Amino acid sequence: MLKIAICDDDVLFTGMLEKLLRKEALANGIEVDIDVFFDGFMLEKYICKGNLYDLIYLDIEMEQENGIEAARHIREIDKSVLLIYISGYEQYLKELFEVEPFRFLSKPLENEKLSRYFQDACKRIGENNAYYQFNFNKEIRKVALRDVVYFESRNRIIHIYLSNNEIESFYGKLNDVEKELNEKNQRFLRIHQSYLVNYDYVRKMNFSNLEIECNGKLTTLQISEDRQKKIRMQLCEMASRKAGI
Repeated sequence: MLKIAICDDDVLFTGMLEKLLRKEALANGIEVDIDVFFDGFMLEKYICKGNLYDLIYLDIEMEQENGIEAARHIREIDKSVLLIYISGYEQYLKELFEVEPFRFLSKPLENEKLSRYFQDACKRIGENNAYYQFNFNKEIRKVALRDVVYFESRNRIIHIYLSNNEIESFYGKLNDVEKELNEKNQRFLRIHQSYLVNYDYVRKMNFSNLEIECNGKLTTLQISEDRQKKIRMQLCEMASRKAGI
């Protein structure tokens, strides 16, 4: 089940978009649950109550609160939801990158783009819903990869730092973890012999360090000298892919 929200103060447009998305979902054999909101504040309020979405179609031009402000507040609660922004005004493109767009749709809608972006989103959501499974104390355990901030290898033990501030541990090799995640097409960066970092939590990078953010807490991790050039290239590639460039 794919949870989708549409937020736009144009009633006719939201009705049309919902109809197109249901048609697209049916054509791709995907079950969807779609909620419609007519201003950003009501969407934020609903999300604050613990109602999370996989995908949000968010208009920029709304009277009560514009989509960019709504997105900033939503990102404080949920960093993983995919946001597809809708507007007839391209001057907002630079501001949109502050709130991590997945894709951008212009009005009037192009059906081919709507279809392609919907399928792109479904693929990304499938990747984000993946799990990492490991053994510890003769128990099989698993964590959602979207909740993993980074893996750290220390004294032959892998420590998994999670977004809820919990830490899971198991005996293993970081090389094996990296190989498995690459096979699953997950966006993790091997910045150091000891660190494997989830791109979604990266906030900035300088020449030798990477800064990650989770729940308002900043953590700085060292990038090994031999990996610095490769990591810069990977970050640019991932940022472009995430923005749909």
